[in-house]
Amino acid sequence: MASSSFKVALVQTWPKPLAPEDNFKYAEEQIRKAASEGIALAPSFALTTAQAQGYLQRYQRLAAELHVNICAGTIVLHAWDPIDGKQPPYINTSYFIDHHGQVLGEYTKTNLWIPERQHLTSNIDHARQTQTENATFSPHQVIETPLGRVGILVCWDTAFPEAFRQLVLAGAKIIIIPSFWTLRDMSEEGLQHNAECERLFVQSTLVTRAFESTAALIFCNAGGPAEEGFFGCSQVALPIVGKVPGSFDDGSEGTRVVDVDMKLVDIAERNYRIRQDLGREDWHYGYTKVKKAAAESASSAVVKRDTTIAQL
Repeated sequence: MASSSFKVALVQTWPKPLAPEDNFKYAEEQIRKAASEGIALAPSFALTTAQAQGYLQRYQRLAAELHVNICAGTIVLHAWDPIDGKQPPYINTSYFIDHHGQVLGEYTKTNLWIPERQHLTSNIDHARQTQTENATFSPHQVIETPLGRVGILVCWDTAFPEAFRQLVLAGAKIIIIPSFWTLRDMSEEGLQHNAECERLFVQSTLVTRAFESTAALIFCNAGGPAEEGFFGCSQVALPIVGKVPGSFDDGSEGTRVVDVDMKLVDIAERNYRIRQDLGREDWHYGYTKVKKAAAESASSAVVKRDTTIAQL
């Protein structure tokens, strides 16, 4: 049964590229501290390592020990042996781990940031490489969790309202967004006009997406020194109230425990009726086919989940 409200611990950390063990230990320490406050979910930013599966399993054991749900950032995986040399064999994937330590679902990043495209393959291209052609394939699948129906997006996915629409059409009310987003993602040319433009992008877009999707957004960004461009701003964004008090305003390392009041999501939907309109067969933006594909993909996620667990 979905919770009407729960606490989320936003673990904002400065990930070190060559120190995966230190990164994990910091996240573990922060999650342990937050668990004493009765948190239900602890999104944290996890750095990619060659021992990715080992760290995923350690997060699973931690979730079971502390009896909390964890979304442990993203992990880059070697997904297949190169076939034609055109697609990098690496994907960027985030997992939802429940309070029993089970992986309930996963999401592979669909919209790659421009520099990433030399090194990573998107969800769509990954499906083309590894699956039989499937006209109903949807990259955005909903995960059934103890907190309700959850969708996961990653970083640059935030720029695309279509990603949120697919999740909403499949029934997601909570959307988790692990990110590595800094001020330096804008060019020098753009920074001359507004040195804080990426912070503005994130702050305004998250609130907009929460309102237009009638959903709770949990955004967990990397933190770090301001002089290196880190702005953090990990937060919960809800319709009606926007950015929830207690969220981060800067890139400082640490953890903030924030209340997620799902009643606001229901109040917003009763007022705006966005989900109701999207579900209409005669809705004039033509989402009907997308809705059908999203629903079919969501129903197949259970099989995918069981396969994932068996592989761990």
